Amino acid sequence: MRTILAGLFLLAVARLASAQPLWTVTSPDGRTTIGVLREADGRLIWRVMRDNRHILGDSPLGVRRNDQTFDAGLRFVSASESRTIDERYTMPHGKRRDHHVVGSERTLTFANPSGARIEIVLRAHDDGVAFRYRFPESDAAAKTVNEERTGFHVPNGSTAWLLPHQAVDKYGPAYEDLFVHVKAGTAAPRPDGWSFPALFKTPSGGWMLLTESGLDETYCGSHLAADAPDGVYRIKFPDPKEGLGIGAAEPVSTLPWTLPWRVVIVGDRAGHILESDLVNDLAPASRVADTSWVKPGRAAWSWWSASDSPKHAEALNAFTDFAAEMGWEYALVDANWNFMQTGTIEDVIAHAKAKNVGLLFWYNSGGPHNEVSEAPRDRMHTREARRNEFAQLQKWGVKGVKVDFWHSDKQDRIRQYREVLADAADFQLLVNFHGCTIPRGWSREFPNLIGTEAVFGAEQYKFRESMAEHAPSFNTVLPFTRNVIGPMDYTPVTFSDAKYPHRTTNAHELALSVVFETAIQHFADSAESYRSLPEPAKTFLSRVPSVWDDTRALSGEPGESVVIARRNGEVWYVGGINGRADARTVRVDLGFLKEGSWRATIVRDGDQDRAFASDVETVSPADGPSVTMRPRGGFVMRIERTSARQ
Repeated sequence: MRTILAGLFLLAVARLASAQPLWTVTSPDGRTTIGVLREADGRLIWRVMRDNRHILGDSPLGVRRNDQTFDAGLRFVSASESRTIDERYTMPHGKRRDHHVVGSERTLTFANPSGARIEIVLRAHDDGVAFRYRFPESDAAAKTVNEERTGFHVPNGSTAWLLPHQAVDKYGPAYEDLFVHVKAGTAAPRPDGWSFPALFKTPSGGWMLLTESGLDETYCGSHLAADAPDGVYRIKFPDPKEGLGIGAAEPVSTLPWTLPWRVVIVGDRAGHILESDLVNDLAPASRVADTSWVKPGRAAWSWWSASDSPKHAEALNAFTDFAAEMGWEYALVDANWNFMQTGTIEDVIAHAKAKNVGLLFWYNSGGPHNEVSEAPRDRMHTREARRNEFAQLQKWGVKGVKVDFWHSDKQDRIRQYREVLADAADFQLLVNFHGCTIPRGWSREFPNLIGTEAVFGAEQYKFRESMAEHAPSFNTVLPFTRNVIGPMDYTPVTFSDAKYPHRTTNAHELALSVVFETAIQHFADSAESYRSLPEPAKTFLSRVPSVWDDTRALSGEPGESVVIARRNGEVWYVGGINGRADARTVRVDLGFLKEGSWRATIVRDGDQDRAFASDVETVSPADGPSVTMRPRGGFVMRIERTSARQ
């Protein structure tokens, strides 16, 4: 017995000696906690708990620089007290206009065996958590991060909606692929890995989205490695071959150096993920003091239906005429407008001014980092050329630019993105990025960023047969994944067929005007197609805004269906789409309405895929209508108050 007791005592002492200190930060609602532990060998791990259950298991932390390592042998130095985050900001576009950010933050400081320091800044909000590394010391000599050891340990039995990271080629990587639904831990189909954002549903029914925010000129864009042994996903840097090999794959900076936020958005249902603005909440405040010139809106776009139209003034003018007819604010002048074959660009500009339609001009981002020949090119790559071009556009009265074909997430391209945004703001120009990286909070810092592509969008009907087959389901995945993190220029609402015919219904296509969010919504079909719509659908398309005061996810899950309500002023717009091959009836919960009587104009599937039906109903917060969607179908609603509660 004495031997047994002595053994138990020694075991207890050993366990005490190897005890793991735990530093935590908890969300204001008390439900979600991010914690960091220091193991006996000086390694750090982190975890996320929600309602006292792991939503992220113990996951590795650490950074390796070329001059120092911070992944083992770390000594605890200090931990700040938790401080309250209580901020308010407004944005001229996005899921909602007014933002109230409430959370808690704490900074932990550790030293490696040589005394070099690393800080880990922890954040907890009701809709998620985040952390970032910071090297607080000062040193003018450049340092390189060779590897970030950060991992995300997803619970066993989770399922995932993941985007295979696009391989390096003439047009990529550009985040243009289809999300796949797999078991967590499944290896990516290519060694390139998985892209951010990454969505997971845990066995307990919780949801989380992994992504990043606060990326600036001092770092590269990251994604997830191809392999996730035991469900541990690791950070991966860009492929050295990206951007034709131009630029370093590993980020470089002097000290102090603050790295991007690693973000985990959490929710009890998929709709909570959709509604989150955590990526913007973590981003730096706006660098643009006066945003009165940042005007969201709708744009006519000629390229999808007539790819050669940018070379012909009369073709561009016809789309400008249609934008004016529909009350849309903009028209896009796409690639190769500098090679006019009939008319002049000055004709196009003068015509748009006469019609009171703002013009947006396309540019190639290259430069030596891509070999795409579409033009104008070599006008965005250097500061001098870029600012000269912006000055000319401002003189012409052009409202913004669409800059395409980036092909790299390396630090040098991240710097160029941000320089384009800053320079454009100086000339009061809006910016839409295509063939590009994902949003990482830049729309808050630079409100003139009114769109990013980074999506397998409607242009793929012209190029890939898989688009038509997968679009119905894929469209229901995007609101819970890609569009969560920022504006998404899918170029939606195409009723006519390109090379590969639609399988979505016309009502499904119309609903994308509400389901997908970006500050300038580029409607991609031809003027003839839109003019041929029945009056209720055409009227809806002429009135639907692209700027929102609030966004609510009413129902749905990725791959199944989604119903979203968005408010502009006192008017609510609802869009619903069915991703399945069988019909689906949904009851639209209107509990978000204020008391009183409301009129809902509903445009929904008709008796055929290309037909519409419409009606007008009186509704109230307690009396939402039921709508049946055809296979791959959809519907929209416009809800206006008719009387207030007495």
